[in-house]
Amino acid sequence: MAKNHRFSRRALLAGAAPLIAAGPLAKIALADDASAAERTATHGGHTHPRLGHASMIGAEVPAPGVPGQLDILTLPPAALPHQPGRLREYTLTAIDREIEVAQGVRFAAWTYNGTVPGPIIRATEDDLLRVRFVNAGAHPHTIHFHGIHPANMDGVFEVVNPGEAFVYEFPARPYGMQLYH
Repeated sequence: MAKNHRFSRRALLAGAAPLIAAGPLAKIALADDASAAERTATHGGHTHPRLGHASMIGAEVPAPGVPGQLDILTLPPAALPHQPGRLREYTLTAIDREIEVAQGVRFAAWTYNGTVPGPIIRATEDDLLRVRFVNAGAHPHTIHFHGIHPANMDGVFEVVNPGEAFVYEFPARPYGMQLYH
């Protein structure tokens, strides 16, 4: 049995209406995105000094707060084959330091190695991380590594008093970006 498909002008316009309307709407949306991008790039007309940028090999990345010095902890790991259990050792030192949070605005901060945020610790999944934490500040501290599962390495029980040190050691697991504080 053959169906009778009638083609009418009304059906054509009803089907084409969304396509016809999409053209001007797309133009408006793209124009809005461009102006939003321009506003974002200049932060609504406010300017700021040019910030540094990361490089693929880290050779151009100065240490935060130390002009001209390279922050070794932020260098990407060497391109070596996966070696489960490879030891990666780092030292993080808690330092009480006044930092500039905006031009002319200074703030007392607890820093790692003198920077906020602290250095990036890089590892490959299943590497063994050994982080020596030295408390050179005036207050007791611990480090809490997000995503790290051994409870005795979680920074909850090991309060490190001023002038003392503690060594955290755990496998880099699971993979991903894990924060610490």
